[in-house]
Amino acid sequence: MKNSEIHILHTTISPCDNERRIFNEAFTAISHGYQVEIVALKTPDLPEESETDQLKIIRLSVKHWEGGPLKFLSFNWKLFRYLLKKKSAIIHVHDLWVLPASAAASLFTGGRLIYDAHEYFAGLEIFNIKKWSGRIWILAERMLIGKVDSLITINRFHQKLFLKLYPDIPDSAVIMNVPSLQHGPKTENMRSFDERDNCLLYQGIFKEGRSLPVLIRSMHLVWEGRLDLIGFGDLEKRLREMVAEEGLENKIYFRGRAGWQTILEETQRARAGLVLFEPTSVNYTFASPNKFFEYVMAGTPVIASDIPAFRELNSIFEVGILVRLDGPEAISRAMKVMLTDRESWQKFHENCLDARKVWNWEKQEDMLMDIYRKLGLI
Repeated sequence: MKNSEIHILHTTISPCDNERRIFNEAFTAISHGYQVEIVALKTPDLPEESETDQLKIIRLSVKHWEGGPLKFLSFNWKLFRYLLKKKSAIIHVHDLWVLPASAAASLFTGGRLIYDAHEYFAGLEIFNIKKWSGRIWILAERMLIGKVDSLITINRFHQKLFLKLYPDIPDSAVIMNVPSLQHGPKTENMRSFDERDNCLLYQGIFKEGRSLPVLIRSMHLVWEGRLDLIGFGDLEKRLREMVAEEGLENKIYFRGRAGWQTILEETQRARAGLVLFEPTSVNYTFASPNKFFEYVMAGTPVIASDIPAFRELNSIFEVGILVRLDGPEAISRAMKVMLTDRESWQKFHENCLDARKVWNWEKQEDMLMDIYRKLGLI
């Protein structure tokens, strides 16, 4: 079969408006001559269909798109019917929530199934709260994992956890969740310590497990600089109230939800980026979120929690400071270094420039193509 005749369908319950990993994988396949589509969730602010540089995104509408069991049931039903019509050679699944429809469709169409697990779903924080929901989803994963032809994880820790749970998976690989060097900022355009704003940046979802309350309290101990928060989420109202109650309105600023280009520009202006996952679940304990690598790609030193993946990465390239999360003192000390210690900042910055030559999508895409070839795509 010629490359131009092969069709790869990526499936996700995300609206896929800013899913850099999925886009990187899709455009890599397109550059090798494959026809690719993404099937995602329709939300009111996004079109049902869009196309950019030969990549088509189809968004399926469901009544209960905001959440709840009906969202997952109705989306999987619509997705299953869509996949039956397409009969793609590969169904590339990006989350547990669409594995039922994707696995069922592969049985009827003969398409090969890739389970690209961005998280270790059995260890999700939400399943500690919604225990019955967690049991149902993990049971579904256990029943369907035998249909998977290849497993992809974001780091070796997640790979080890999955293989311990499902030792019979026929093939597995680690593909890091890293940005593209080609589309990232150029080294010659990097800002120096003095050219950057005297600020620290958090970008991402406002939710439990990201140390946001203790991060806010840490600013009481930092006399210089400000903290910018870019993002949205369930905790936003509570965090805004907390900033007001603590009297920190002149030091902490909510910048709202932003697009990829704006986030990149703000990241290049900041003295340091913050990614403070709490080890409150197995998934968070062994996380290596893309935000860490986005900061590094922008030459922006990192303040990160001292968890295994960050510890391993920082031992290879010392791109920042790892902190304990038992109070605001350790975080504030790291903040002060990034805001005032030019020599230390320069060392971290130069290490970021070295690290981004290794931690980039261009170093990962060959592994993705190897997986496709193993599954019969030529």
